Amino acid sequence: MRCLALLATASAFITPTTHVTKSLCRAAPLETTDDDGWTVTLSGLKYQDLVEGTGATASSGKVAVVQYEGKLVESGRVFDSTKGKGSFKFVVGEGSVIPAWDEGVSTMKAGGKRTLYCPSRLAYGPAGAGANGEIPGNADLLFDVELESVEEGAAAVQMAKLGLGLNLRTGIAFLLLLTFILPPLFPDVAWLH
Repeated sequence: MRCLALLATASAFITPTTHVTKSLCRAAPLETTDDDGWTVTLSGLKYQDLVEGTGATASSGKVAVVQYEGKLVESGRVFDSTKGKGSFKFVVGEGSVIPAWDEGVSTMKAGGKRTLYCPSRLAYGPAGAGANGEIPGNADLLFDVELESVEEGAAAVQMAKLGLGLNLRTGIAFLLLLTFILPPLFPDVAWLH
């Protein structure tokens, strides 16, 4: 509507022989590419695709299952990694991770690998993060992210929100929980005692 008003106002000042060749309402591009080959979004996030995935897109509301390594841009020091710890899951677009991750992973496809350059304002800002100050305030971060898979559905979302995965630790915790729940429920079953 605003564009139509602008066009109407502009046409009042244009002589009848002049033609408008450009739209006055052309939107700015959502992404551009800088001289170093990084794709730059409107928010200032930069990313480079190392491998383009071919699976499902990790769009908002879906669960992204990732492997990652995070480094400080200034020193290159690794401050966090999933190597040897298993995958990390989060619900895309719900703010459970830094804004750079919500934005940067949301356009990835399963099987893809991407490096995210996260300006401080899209990461931890002036407060920094970590129990021992591993990430200082106003630090720009680099993340190498591999999107292993994308999960959908209410059960997957709830499991991700609770930090539960179907792995050995979860299985052992579930069995331990059953040892406390089942005996009071079935006091006459000998093998439960």
